[in-house]
Amino acid sequence: MHTAKKNAIDWNSPNALEQLAQHIRNPLETIMNVSKNGSMYDKQRIEQILFSSSKEISDIVEDILVKAKTNALSLTYHDRPDIFHIYESNENVRKMCLGELQPQKVAKKDQDWLVNLEREVYGSIRQEYLDLNELSYKMAISERQLHRKILNLILLTPNKYVRILRLHKARQLIDSYVQQSVSQIAYTVGYRDVHYFSKLFAEQYSISPKQLLDSSR
Repeated sequence: MHTAKKNAIDWNSPNALEQLAQHIRNPLETIMNVSKNGSMYDKQRIEQILFSSSKEISDIVEDILVKAKTNALSLTYHDRPDIFHIYESNENVRKMCLGELQPQKVAKKDQDWLVNLEREVYGSIRQEYLDLNELSYKMAISERQLHRKILNLILLTPNKYVRILRLHKARQLIDSYVQQSVSQIAYTVGYRDVHYFSKLFAEQYSISPKQLLDSSR
């Protein structure tokens, strides 16, 4: 039986609500399971499980209240593009860029544009082939302009950019226990070839998704 990792929610992530729901659902499912199958446990064990699960939920609620009071919590898309955080925290991603990315020098309007672009990518992330022409249409620019703008702003080709976001989403799914198998994770982020997905994931995170998934159990 899994329990939520304390402080594992990335509050700045586009899927913070999804992570939050999963972290609350885990202890709730434990409580419901004990209530349904109480005869399987002695009274002391039931009390321990109920207390532990209730404490998890209480800690999450407390964390939400603290962040809300300090204006540090946003459960919508954050003003700062995910790609900046990914770049700053991942040496392998930095090596994929055609030069040194300097997020602090990217204008606010361009950051907003990148946030909207990420929203479109995440919204279509289950698609095996993300059509760049369709993506450019949603962003109200030509495909050539899309290619040039992504390259100018984050020093990546659109295909590499989309791949990085797919694998970033996969990492979040593992960290937040949303999926329980490598194949499920791969399909969720648009990869039908699980071996290829695992290869790309290892290149980006220096660990295979299976190893990471096993270590989180």
